This record gives sequence, C-alpha cells and structure tokens, in this order.
Amino acid sequence: MTWTELRTTSCISIIMISLTCSSKLASLRKLLSYSFPESLKVYGALHHVCNKNQFRLQVLVDRWPDFTSVICRPALEEMKDPLDHYTNTYFVFSKDPESLRHMLEEPQTVNWSQKFQIQGCQTALGEVFHSVLSKHGGHMMTVSNVLYIRDRKINADEVEALSNTRTSDLQFSPLNPDEAPLVSAQWLFGGNELSENYIRRCIQMFPNLCARKPGVSRPIAWVLSEQSAEIRMGYTESPYRSQRLFANIATRLLTIQQSRGTPIYCHVASDNKKSQSATMAVGFIPVGRWQQWSFQPS
Repeated sequence: MTWTELRTTSCISIIMISLTCSSKLASLRKLLSYSFPESLKVYGALHHVCNKNQFRLQVLVDRWPDFTSVICRPALEEMKDPLDHYTNTYFVFSKDPESLRHMLEEPQTVNWSQKFQIQGCQTALGEVFHSVLSKHGGHMMTVSNVLYIRDRKINADEVEALSNTRTSDLQFSPLNPDEAPLVSAQWLFGGNELSENYIRRCIQMFPNLCARKPGVSRPIAWVLSEQSAEIRMGYTESPYRSQRLFANIATRLLTIQQSRGTPIYCHVASDNKKSQSATMAVGFIPVGRWQQWSFQPS
C-alpha cells in the first residue's frame, strides 16, 4: 500500500491510499456490495482488478479501512493519449462528497489537462464535479441513463429455453478483435478510431458473445462487457430483431458472467423503450441511474 498526503486550500490534510494488498481489495469489494446499486461501477472494476487486472486499474480510497470515497482508474502513466477518454475513464463511488472533492483536486488522482470521463451510479456527484471543474476550466457533458441489474441466478429452465427459440440454427462465438470497427460503428458512444481501439481491447480481454449465420462470417448480433464488468455495446441487425436474439445471446453471456462471480448489470437510454423491454425480458430490473460525466479541457 502506498500513501500520498493531500493538502487542501483550507489547510485540511487527508490521506489518499492506493490499495494493492489482495486481502484489503477483497475486504473493499465486500464492503462495496452493501452499497448496491450506487457502488456497482467501482465494484465491477474491482472485480477485474482482483482477476488479472488486464486494464491495469488502480484502486484509490480516501482512508482505510473506514473509507468514504473510492476511485478506480488506470495508472496515470497508462493514460498517455490526452484525447483518449475511453482509456482515461474513472469509476467513482462516494459516501462523502467533500472527501471526494479533495481527492479529485489532487493532481496525482486526476489529470485535468486531458479529456476523460467519470462513470458512476450517483446523480448527486455531478455537483462535486462541477465544483472542481470550475477551478480548472473546460466543459462537462452529462449522460444519464436507466441502470439495470439482474440479482437472481440464471436457472436451468432459462438455459433449456434457449434451444427452443427461432435462433437455434445460429452459431454463437466470441467476437474477433478485427470486428471492433463493426461494433464501434453501431455503438452510441463510438464511431471513431479511439473507440475502435478501446472495443478491440474489450474483445480481447473480457467476456463477449455474438451470433452468426452458418457460412457467414459477419456477426448479426453481439453483446460485450468491459473493464467495469458492465454488459455494454449490445446490438442486433434490423432483419433479426423481435426474434429474442438479444435475449438468447445475453442469457448465454450472463451465464458466463455468473460462473465467474461477476456483477450483472447494464444501462439503457431513457427514451429507448424497445431496448428497455428487451433488457427486462432477460431478467433485469431498473434500480436507479447510470451516469457518465465527460470532461474536455479548455
């Protein structure tokens, strides 16, 4: 464990701790589980930190063991491209906005000179981010979607039902990394080279699944997960919609996630009623808000 002393303009001193000890990370994970759904983004990122940590994420707390704020982000040296807000992503949970504000003002926590995004499940934290941003300049854009979680286990009947759908003639397999541009083009937050690179890493590192027609290489539907373990980037080509194809792929992927002890959650735009219905048909229930705050320096 490493220690960094933070000093605020009001002469208050607090301690920021980077947790690296496996036992402390396991304890933090358990404590975060008591704060669902608000802590889901950090909890999901912590799941990957404890399992290979392929995105080389760091876990920062304001103090230990009686923490109030947690930030999970890549090491600062990993965030090399000042324009790559997909890599420059911070997952945040806090029970004390003032403590979080102190952490965000520390240059060893956030690099305010580059584009980055913060994700969490607490709408009230937006006031903290606006307060800190006002001292650095720049712009902030907020996206707020419906947060869904599945808290019941997938049972044998659900798995058996997959073979009775109209998709029984399809082939299911993980995506190939070179299919990242296809996924990026259909992703609301994608459509550029940086998003393609990010999605390629997700395909290589985290569980994902797609459906293909026999003899056709191009996938017709897919669902991916990412570095906070969230189910994201789901898409079905229009000729194959309304055939429970998303439910089929999602259930198969959720079975994999469940076997690994991964939290099962996702988000859907508030005005996307069809996707909301499809999500709930897979057993997800709405539990709150998913928030993304995107920052761009002046």
